[in-house]
Amino acid sequence: MKIPLFAPEVDNVIENIKWETAPINSDIYQNLKNIYSVFSCVKPVGDDELRETWLEIERGPIEAFGNFEEFQESGEVETMNDFEQLWIEYYPDETKWYKFQTAKYEDNLYFYFGGKLLWTVQLNKFREEDAKTGWNLEYYERFAGWLLEKITDETNKLKKDEDAYNAYIQHNLAWSKRLGKICRKDFWEIMGTETIRPDLKLGPGLIEKLKMAVAHAKENQFPLLPEMTANLYFRVCEIGYDANGYFKSSAETLSPRDKYLSFADGRNAGLRDVDGDSPEAFNEWYNSGSRTGAHPWEICRGGNSTHISLYVLNKNGKWIFDLAGSSIVRVEETVRMAVAFYENKIPFELRDAVEIVRMVTGEDFIGIVPDTVFPRYCHSLFPDEDRIIDFMNLGSDKEIVPAVVEKAQWYPLGRIEVGS
Repeated sequence: MKIPLFAPEVDNVIENIKWETAPINSDIYQNLKNIYSVFSCVKPVGDDELRETWLEIERGPIEAFGNFEEFQESGEVETMNDFEQLWIEYYPDETKWYKFQTAKYEDNLYFYFGGKLLWTVQLNKFREEDAKTGWNLEYYERFAGWLLEKITDETNKLKKDEDAYNAYIQHNLAWSKRLGKICRKDFWEIMGTETIRPDLKLGPGLIEKLKMAVAHAKENQFPLLPEMTANLYFRVCEIGYDANGYFKSSAETLSPRDKYLSFADGRNAGLRDVDGDSPEAFNEWYNSGSRTGAHPWEICRGGNSTHISLYVLNKNGKWIFDLAGSSIVRVEETVRMAVAFYENKIPFELRDAVEIVRMVTGEDFIGIVPDTVFPRYCHSLFPDEDRIIDFMNLGSDKEIVPAVVEKAQWYPLGRIEVGS
C-alpha cells in the first residue's frame, strides 16, 4: 500500500466523521466515485445495489495508537508500560476486521465502514462550492486515498480466486463480527451466578404454573369479559403488581388506581380521568383515538424493550387482556403476573408465550450479534424457526469469550462473489 493506515487511525476516522457534515473536496469526491466503480464488480446482496465485503486491517505499531507523552500529560497513563498495556487492551489482536459496504439509491452513493455511514455523495454532481471543510481535512483525504487502494487490492484478490477469498474470511474473521446463537443453559453454565437466572428466582413450582397458564390461555378456557371499565383494568394491574410485591409497605393504603399511577409510564392518555365504574365511559375513551402516541398500557415503565405492558383488546364486543414483557431483565415479573392472572381466572393472552417458557427454563437460544450491532430488536437477523427474542454481543472477556465461542452455533457467512 502506498498510503498505509492502521486500525487505530481508521477508528479515529470512523469515530469522528458524521456523514451529514463529512469533509469533502474534489479529491475525496473523485476517490469515492472510483471506490464505488471498482467495488461494483462485487455481486449485490440486497436492495439498492448493496455490496459488501470484509476488510482486515493491521493493528500496526504503537505509534499508530497515539503519542505516549500526550497520554501521560492527560493523566491516562503514567509509564511507558502503562501505555503499552492500554494499547494492547484496545487492540489485543494483530489485525482488526471491518465490514465495508456501498449502496446506490437514485443518484446518491453511500459508503459504510464498520457499520457506520461515512459519506453520501451525488453521482456526477460535485461543485467546488459544495466542498465541506472540517477537522483535519488532510486526514480524510488520506483515508479516502487509502480506501481506494484497499478496495482495489481486495477486488483483485476476489476476481483472482473467489473460493480462496471467501475461505480466508470464513477461517479468519473475528468471532465478534459474526452472527451466532447459544443455548441459554450453556450460557448459564459458562456464567454461573454472574447472569440473570429466572429459573432460580421463579423456582420449578411457578414455572409449572406458567406452563399450565399458557396451555389454558391457548385453549381459551376462561370466557372473555362482557364489559370493561377503568377500575377493572386498574384492579387487574394491581393483581400483577401484588404478585411481584411492588407495594408491600403500602398495599393496604393504596387503591388499584393509585398503584397504577405510581408504577405505570404516566402517559395514560386520560385513562386516569375516565369514570372508573362506567363501561360506557371506558368504551368512549377506548374508541376516541386519544391513545395515539400515548402509553396507557405500559403498566411497568422502562426502556423501549424493557417495560411491561398490559393491553386491553376488544374481540367482537368482548374483552381480553394481552400481557407483554419478554425482556430477560423483566421476564420474571411477567411470569409472576401471568401466573396470578391464571389463578384469578382472568382471560388473557401472553405475548411470546412459547419463547418465554423456553427462556425461563433455559431451553431457548440467545442470539449473538456483531459488536457493531446494538443487541436490541435484532429479530430480523435470525431465522423465524429459531424463535430468538434475546440478544447479546460476544464481548471481550478473555475467559468468557472462548467458552461462548466453543458452545455457540455460528451461522454461515454470506458468500462474496463477482457480479455477472
